[in-house]
Amino acid sequence: APAFDAAGVEWMIVGGVASIVYGEPRLTQDIDIVASFQPAEAARLADQFPASEFYCPPPEVIAEEASREAFGHFNLLHLETDARADVYLAGQDPLARRGLERRKAVVLVERQVPIAPPEYVILHKLRFRLQGASERHLRDVRGMLRVLGGTIDRDALERDAAAFGLSAAWKEMANLRD
Repeated sequence: APAFDAAGVEWMIVGGVASIVYGEPRLTQDIDIVASFQPAEAARLADQFPASEFYCPPPEVIAEEASREAFGHFNLLHLETDARADVYLAGQDPLARRGLERRKAVVLVERQVPIAPPEYVILHKLRFRLQGASERHLRDVRGMLRVLGGTIDRDALERDAAAFGLSAAWKEMANLRD
């Protein structure tokens, strides 16, 4: 968090950590982040991760990923702990842009951090499931829906799933047994 903030990068937590915040506890091996910045800003971000403490791709690689219209990606690794961050670049992806616009602040490990809204986390997980990822994403979605209960508009989520081409994953999630 401090590195992304210091670099002036627009970012938010998504994935397993976000689903734990909104849903049920489980183990996760990394933290997923969606970030948005221009390729010219890649070096400023990379500079926040000193090689003595982190594996960080070279700025040219980060810039290339940031130049993609959608689905740019790179990893960061804290060398001492092996803690990993998967960083997904928003590019022009309408789902990622929507999540960044609606992110909210929560306190995690005594630090305020931006987190994707629950509806985005659900749609993001449905997208990964549709791309062939594990059933764990569907279980996370069901856990979030159980915990959040009536605070989530399921009809709106179903419409959004259709709008983003995620209806098949939404239907699969609805049929998943606990």
